[in-house]
Amino acid sequence: MKIKSILERKPQEKGTAEKYCSAEFLIDGLELPYQFRIQDISAPCLYVLVNENSDIASRLKVGETLNVKYYSASCIPPKGYQKTAVRHITKNERGRLKGHYLVGLEILER
Repeated sequence: MKIKSILERKPQEKGTAEKYCSAEFLIDGLELPYQFRIQDISAPCLYVLVNENSDIASRLKVGETLNVKYYSASCIPPKGYQKTAVRHITKNERGRLKGHYLVGLEILER
């Protein structure tokens, strides 16, 4: 699936991607939470980049619901975890993102 087709799907609330700079979540079976920088790909959705060799890469599934803590670019601490669905997982086969998955997230509850 190409990135363009991912971006054509249901968008988040306008401006959601600009509100946050990173996302943190814990996956069952892993001891520590993982924190990822929100990728700026000019989309209203939230996307994180996950290395294909990461322990978390094989555990993420499309349709799965996670509790995610989003950190803003300002110094305001997050209010807690937000229920978030994994909507897309696309492997990058070439270019500077080779060896990574682009993971699309949709916040379900605020």
